[in-house]
Amino acid sequence: MTESAQDDKKYVTDPEKWLDETVHGPDLCCIVIFRGSWCKYDHYYLKKLGTHHKNIMKKENVKLIAWTSEGPEAAKKADEEWALTKEHSYDLVLGDETNALANYLKEDMILEDLVVTTPDDAKVSAEEQKAMVGTYPNGMVNPAMVWYAHHGNLVLNWTSKFDVEKGETGEKGRPDIDQVWEQVVKRKHALDHGNAVMPAHGDMKLCAVSDAELQTAGCIIS
Repeated sequence: MTESAQDDKKYVTDPEKWLDETVHGPDLCCIVIFRGSWCKYDHYYLKKLGTHHKNIMKKENVKLIAWTSEGPEAAKKADEEWALTKEHSYDLVLGDETNALANYLKEDMILEDLVVTTPDDAKVSAEEQKAMVGTYPNGMVNPAMVWYAHHGNLVLNWTSKFDVEKGETGEKGRPDIDQVWEQVVKRKHALDHGNAVMPAHGDMKLCAVSDAELQTAGCIIS
């Protein structure tokens, strides 16, 4: 289901309430932030994550949500062209050019290192910019991921870290899905047994770090 099919737009008007209601329902909830419908790295990663979700994660009552600052039309385009809800078991594909949810996640220290740039600062090519559906009036939110378990406990957060002033773009790195799942399940099991946990964060193994690896699943350590 894409954003256009949603009657409830609390993720725009009241992101705090939307997040609270969203993560308290399922056993596990993942929100993955992607650059936009034009990004080949997002295309590769979201499909790869969706395949893992369909084959493994969904059995554990995972709710999987993708979000982009490119806006609702871009979210709809990505969902339809990449078959995210149809073939890869995404529950929602959302877009909001006001960046309300991203701003809340950053301000509430959930994703405190979230990077927002212009497409030019991120060195998005002219060809890629022509393919954009949205204009990013409030900036382009760069890749990130947040996981909740046990009905609302934060168990993992990750943000793409790069220095625009040094010419870095952060376009290719995404967290290794197997490592992410391992860390999430480990923390969920601890919570199931009444133990407190700290969220997994910081440097993680990265996947799809080169154009060649868009066809394979090569990984490096960041």
